[in-house]
Amino acid sequence: MTTIYLARHGQSEANHKSLITGQLDVELSSRGREQSEALARCLSGEPLHAIYTSALKRTVQTAQPTALARKMPIVELPALNEIHLGELQGRYRDERDVQAQSLWAAWQTDLWQFRVPQGETFSELALRSGQILEELLDRHQGQCILIVGHRATNRVLMGSLLNWPKERWQEIRLRNKFFYRIEPGESPVITTIALSGSKGGVRQPGFIM
Repeated sequence: MTTIYLARHGQSEANHKSLITGQLDVELSSRGREQSEALARCLSGEPLHAIYTSALKRTVQTAQPTALARKMPIVELPALNEIHLGELQGRYRDERDVQAQSLWAAWQTDLWQFRVPQGETFSELALRSGQILEELLDRHQGQCILIVGHRATNRVLMGSLLNWPKERWQEIRLRNKFFYRIEPGESPVITTIALSGSKGGVRQPGFIM
């Protein structure tokens, strides 16, 4: 049985400041580092065969405690990098930056095809991250792996693993307070796992956002 643990990176410094991150290579915040330690604890009894992240620091740092505890390498895959948001990166998406707020709203309205200047479309993101997911599923048949990705990237991975139609992918809201155990296939099985706090490690059947 193939098993995928899918996590979003812990809170980054940009998340903490409410900035649009995209492919900016930012560090985890102190809370994000705590979340990375919690992820390692939650996975301590799982038979992981591989750990994959994007090539951006915040996913690598999120996976590090798990990798160190297991004495396993982290494999960085640029195809799992967050969507490139061009001119929006490093800016606020609210009234503090009206132009950015307008661009952000336009992207949310036409998620799949709208291109932020100097950025990429969600369709382009879906192509690159979907291809690498297929490669990983083929490479690790019958094994258990951890993938640490990003908000937009994980929408593609989650939508693909659950066999959801692409129209539903934009409904997926992935926060770093949960991560997920997925058994892919014709009838996927998903479990939501609370990452930290009083419910840290608690597992619930189904997909909770």
